[in-house]
Amino acid sequence: MKVLSSRSEELKPSAFADFFAEAVEMQRSGEDVIHLHVGEPDQATPKHILDAARSAMEEGFTHYTPPGGFFELREAISEKLKKDNKIDVDPSREVCVLSGGYNALYSAFQVLISPGDEVIVPAPCLPQYWGQIILAGGKAVSIGLTEDNNFRPDLEELKSKVNSKTKLILLNSPQNPTGSILTREDINGIAEIVENNDLLVITDEVYEKFIYNNHPHISFASVSGMKERTLTVNSFSKTYAMTGWRVGYAAGDSVIIDKIRGICEHTIWCPNSVAQRAAIAALKGPQDCVREMVEEFRKRRDTITVGLNEIDRFSCSEPKGAFYAFPSIEDLGLSSMELAQLFLRKAKVAVIPGIAFGPQGEGNLRFSFANSRENISRALERIEKAVREIP
Repeated sequence: MKVLSSRSEELKPSAFADFFAEAVEMQRSGEDVIHLHVGEPDQATPKHILDAARSAMEEGFTHYTPPGGFFELREAISEKLKKDNKIDVDPSREVCVLSGGYNALYSAFQVLISPGDEVIVPAPCLPQYWGQIILAGGKAVSIGLTEDNNFRPDLEELKSKVNSKTKLILLNSPQNPTGSILTREDINGIAEIVENNDLLVITDEVYEKFIYNNHPHISFASVSGMKERTLTVNSFSKTYAMTGWRVGYAAGDSVIIDKIRGICEHTIWCPNSVAQRAAIAALKGPQDCVREMVEEFRKRRDTITVGLNEIDRFSCSEPKGAFYAFPSIEDLGLSSMELAQLFLRKAKVAVIPGIAFGPQGEGNLRFSFANSRENISRALERIEKAVREIP
């Protein structure tokens, strides 16, 4: 008797979970593990956001909200998108609040993908993209991001992957795990391919504020003719250090958003009510906390990039966004999994092997610099010592 669905059997376990579990267990046992694998800001949620949540609880705002989120939050998101992203959306019809960015992506794929549809995904990338596409009955088709091209998509390769089954292109900029960003040239080129082939785009912009050296963030939906073809996904997790609050959103065509709200009705019903009030405070409150956090992350980026390049047989390009370094370790003669395990067990430094982000990530490791500069420096010293012992 076949018990499991074919969809669930297609899902592969992620190295993320394995490394998290092993690192946590080592720390629980008293080992001094330095965590450079965690993809979340290490700062606390800002005080004015916490205060808004406390007030919401004290006022009894602890009940269901409408599927798609509280209108005041959708209105604040609409204002933010217009001001920051040059995207004009109607909060009543074109914004849906969900339980984090993952939930927004999951719901979007459920709405947009039919069995057999293909989704083009630049890779290495977040492995949950592939899993969610599989759960929707689709097929992920990868295009490679290489250091030679600054981890930006090759437009000729992108064109070559488009066929009659292609439904969507999934974009992530700033990108996890490489720290790359899409340039105006990239976006215009992709927009031309989208227009010529009648495609849709989902763009994951959760790292939009983590951009360094004055590189601009360009939202794909802001390009002429692309708003109607683009679903913009974002969340409060990274920008406001609210990963555990689980508030995200999708913005786009009203027909798509209406169907995403329908998915909410049959899955989560509504996002957390208290967290929604906190999210309103995040958008409407002071933004100094964001600027200060990004500046601190810039300093950490400089520390880790310089430090990695000083380690023998490491090569690390400077990430332009997000908070990950993605150095090449090909000259060390070990797979990314073998090296990540070595660093965790001998150096007590937790990183993520590049293979966790797909075959295109092999030959690299992902280092999160969401940790203090002091801990980053300590980790680099440990890694350098471990590398010296590799034949």
